[in-house]
Amino acid sequence: MAKERTEEEKTERKVVSQAKRAKKKAALIKVLAFVTGRKNVPDEIKAAVVFITPGIRVGGGGGPSKLKVFTKLFSDESNVPEMKIFNLFKAGRAEMRKICVNMIKKLPPDQRVWVRLDAAEEAYVVEGYGSDAPKGWTGYQPVEIEDTEII
Repeated sequence: MAKERTEEEKTERKVVSQAKRAKKKAALIKVLAFVTGRKNVPDEIKAAVVFITPGIRVGGGGGPSKLKVFTKLFSDESNVPEMKIFNLFKAGRAEMRKICVNMIKKLPPDQRVWVRLDAAEEAYVVEGYGSDAPKGWTGYQPVEIEDTEII
């Protein structure tokens, strides 16, 4: 039978665990700085070190958000095949459903993109742009109370 630990022992184990994680992260940061600072290190080695280093990004950040990327994609093209989205972003229908809702929910009203899936054509079709829902829209609608959007 397993030994019951006291609260003091649990707290001590947690502190030790956090200290080990901090030490490991500091070591990985040093290795990352060393590898990325050298000129003759192969790119695959740099990529591997960046991959194993938690929460550290080289080159000023992780790039644009998915929402910005998809907003740009749908502003450039009004009919985007599912396979193109899958090949470019590895996003399936479930993830795209969330992204389409977020293009309505999280963008300012004047920048909204109203996108729906046309299952017959296997493509995402832009129904409209802006604050007003397109005519006949059956998808997500922002919730308004007394002319103020709350969600």
